[in-house]
Amino acid sequence: MKNYHNIEKSKFRRGVYIGYGGGKVWNIRKSTSSYGNWFAHNINDYNDQLFAFGLDSLSQKLSNLNS
Repeated sequence: MKNYHNIEKSKFRRGVYIGYGGGKVWNIRKSTSSYGNWFAHNINDYNDQLFAFGLDSLSQKLSNLNS
């Protein structure tokens, strides 16, 4: 996996990544959705969701939440 400044592999769950953005923590998983190949949701609010077609673009979306 490429190193991202705001995404890391989960130490507790296989196939899950943890993302940071907008002052929130996000669970990230592979997705089969037409919205994107990667799905992220806020750990405190499942309805707060992001989709992206790559971890690069998901990392960018998480970074944009800080702005």
